Amino acid sequence: MWYASGVVDRGPAAYDDVAEAYSRTFDPDGTGLRDPVFTQLLGDVDGQAVLALACGQGQDARLLADLGADVVAVDISEQMLLRAHEHERAASRGIRYVHGDARTLEAFADGSFDGVACHMALMDIPDLAAAIFSVARVLRRGGWFVFSIVHPCFRGHVENVADYLADSRYEKRVPWDALPAHAYHRPISAYVNTLAEAGFSTVRMVEQHHEASPEGDVPGLLYARCLRDDL
Repeated sequence: MWYASGVVDRGPAAYDDVAEAYSRTFDPDGTGLRDPVFTQLLGDVDGQAVLALACGQGQDARLLADLGADVVAVDISEQMLLRAHEHERAASRGIRYVHGDARTLEAFADGSFDGVACHMALMDIPDLAAAIFSVARVLRRGGWFVFSIVHPCFRGHVENVADYLADSRYEKRVPWDALPAHAYHRPISAYVNTLAEAGFSTVRMVEQHHEASPEGDVPGLLYARCLRDDL
């Protein structure tokens, strides 16, 4: 069996308090993620076993299932998972949702998945290295990891950070109540070096303007596709 029957109780997660507002703001119709760049980086996932990491209310999990993947999705927020289950009941895609921590992925055996997708979540996880090494562990040799994050250089982001090179927790300044109050800043080098240490090769990176970033300004989003080196 590739997942455990029980989950360790870790108390409330940051997204528990904003789950309703998040779903109402970012996923009002429940159709799933619409992100052409992310979808392109995923490539052909038809028939693959894919983990949606830190899946929230399941937007990226639904996208993966619609693309033909056999999807398991994990999140630490029970409130977000409640909403993910509601979407699955309303329109079943065969997604299996698991309550668990991205930093350990203890519910999953080594080499369980062909790919892991993580949409706009790594910057919300306190221990980046633990999460990335856990992703490497549950991937099969040659498996892929696609993720997106707030660009570490995004002007609206770094204005909240005292030292760009620091790995630090910062307070978000957003005009709505649909996101937790804090996230974690890391320089781009922290992502690249941690991925390399975990045995990943970064094969493609995309920098994209965010809707809140004026044309010609610093990109607001960073995407990457990585492969687990088949050593």
